[in-house]
Amino acid sequence: MLKSHKMRHVQATMDKYIKKREEIKDALANYYGDKRVTRAINSGSFAKHSAINEKYDVDICQPFKYGSFSTLEEMADDVYDFFTNVYQDVQLVRWKTRKQRVSVGLTFLIDGEEIGMDVVPGRELAEEDYKETNRLNLYVRAKGLAPATSTQTNIQRHVEHIRGKGDERRIIRLLKVWKLNKGKKEIKSFFLELITIRAFESRSSIPFGVWEQLEMVMEFIRDRVETICLLDPANSNNVVSDTMTATEKSNFARDLELILDRIEEDEENIKIYFPVNDRYDEEEDKGRGAAVLGTKTFS
Repeated sequence: MLKSHKMRHVQATMDKYIKKREEIKDALANYYGDKRVTRAINSGSFAKHSAINEKYDVDICQPFKYGSFSTLEEMADDVYDFFTNVYQDVQLVRWKTRKQRVSVGLTFLIDGEEIGMDVVPGRELAEEDYKETNRLNLYVRAKGLAPATSTQTNIQRHVEHIRGKGDERRIIRLLKVWKLNKGKKEIKSFFLELITIRAFESRSSIPFGVWEQLEMVMEFIRDRVETICLLDPANSNNVVSDTMTATEKSNFARDLELILDRIEEDEENIKIYFPVNDRYDEEEDKGRGAAVLGTKTFS
């Protein structure tokens, strides 16, 4: 299942997306100039190596220098105006350009396939601070009854937080597959990353097998998700665990309890919750027959 969801299966497509991402970086750098911006950086699941080939992104964060705009709102609106009124690209689906909470959402049509890309503008906290700390302030647009505000982030620290954690990334990808296939949009990927890493950190010894590690993390989430406090490693004022409501957390715990019970009853049920990507499964099994992914051999 893990092999069937590897990004290498979509490398040809990814090469096109990466090329487009670099074009966007160049366009922003040329438009704003090095007196106002630093080169945009990669963000999102692709940058963290936690992406799955059914759903992934090639998002970027554009750092602005402290004196570039008088307010964060001006910065965010100016980037949106750039993509709606200035930036020229025949592949850009211009009418789909949209203001999102902390980003500008772009849609490109490349070889008949739509790709979404988020551009997150951020301004350094003080003059020359970004090159020393990588910290940025983001403008957070109003949503519903929630007023507009700002938040501090550090994309580089987010990437470093998961760097070198191969086992954790593997479990995160498994949980993302379950989340995607079951339509659990309320569970954000960043939440999954942080709680998975915490589950590993809570153990003095880590089981070896993939199934054993997945079971360990699911049991941790089942038992702790309703009470755990997860802080953004780049900003302790950002309580990531608050991005889910009490009801959503309770449902999450019940979902995992059901999964664990069903797999305990019959290990074949693992295929229901963590299915292979049929599009690439044959490529993985070509010439060696179908593998049986039981809980005793799931490695």
